[in-house]
Amino acid sequence: HSEIGEKEVDEALERLRLRFAELHAAERPVQAGDFLTVDTHILKSGAVLIGESETDAQLEVDKERLITGLAEGLIGQAAGETRDIALTLPGDYPKKDLAGQKVVFRITVKSIKERRLPPLDDELAKQVGRGQTFEELRQEVHDELQEAAHQSDEQRFENDVLKALDERMEAEVPEALIEREVSRRIRELETRLQEQGVKMDRYLQYTNTSLDVLKAEQRPQAVQKVRLELALETVAEREGLTVSDVEVDEAVNNALAEEDHAGHRHGDLRSADPVRAYFRHQLLMRKTIDYLSSVAAPESSATIEPPSEAKELESAGKAASGRERRARQKKGR
Repeated sequence: HSEIGEKEVDEALERLRLRFAELHAAERPVQAGDFLTVDTHILKSGAVLIGESETDAQLEVDKERLITGLAEGLIGQAAGETRDIALTLPGDYPKKDLAGQKVVFRITVKSIKERRLPPLDDELAKQVGRGQTFEELRQEVHDELQEAAHQSDEQRFENDVLKALDERMEAEVPEALIEREVSRRIRELETRLQEQGVKMDRYLQYTNTSLDVLKAEQRPQAVQKVRLELALETVAEREGLTVSDVEVDEAVNNALAEEDHAGHRHGDLRSADPVRAYFRHQLLMRKTIDYLSSVAAPESSATIEPPSEAKELESAGKAASGRERRARQKKGR
């Protein structure tokens, strides 16, 4: 497992300081990292470009965020001073006719503010709301980073297990299942768009694509998902893994609580067969992945795939292949 060191904790604490930094007026010329209020004009061949001027614009003097050369050109400028800075606009500049063009930014600095970071002390811990002392804050930050690293390790290991299972899966994926998964993904996209007030036909128009193209783009992921689920279902069946009604009830109730279905009839949703079937399937997949991860987990070796795991995954792949062949034979009768 990944271990969190002092360096990672120090970096996280610096990010915390930045979040709780305060801006104060600076009675001096511009320095890197300052926050400015400016009036800007863009000139080309000596003429001010219409629609390219801003009043009281806010910007941070950060060369990573500003157009190349602009931050450097602002250094040393005083409040009230106007300066012309010659630049070449980037190739991805929003206005295509100006992309890559040589222009002059005429900038008047109206105010300069500097960011003051709070000291790493007990007061910061209280302000952040994570402990009463700095040492408590540091320990909590360390523990959070360690937990995140642990989860990341588990996710990587789980992905390796699923990849190994997929590589051993010899079954041909039924076209009907692929089409069903593609349709589910399209419906999911349509729901997300509706939540943003965008209709599917309008989205297709915006992205200059078609429904057929969208389906084709979703197909590779759909094939992979169906292949994995077929293999996982085979493992679950062979190992006798099941999901109880109590587990389904708990999952449905938790989902409803998170979604906060105000005004919806929860009773109907809890008892609806499609809803319960969906959660039962998801729970079974999760339980099977956990099972495979447990049999594949290295005890004393650093290898991801000990011999026992190789057999487990190989037999799962072959079993899934056999099941699909039997299904096709049955269908052909």
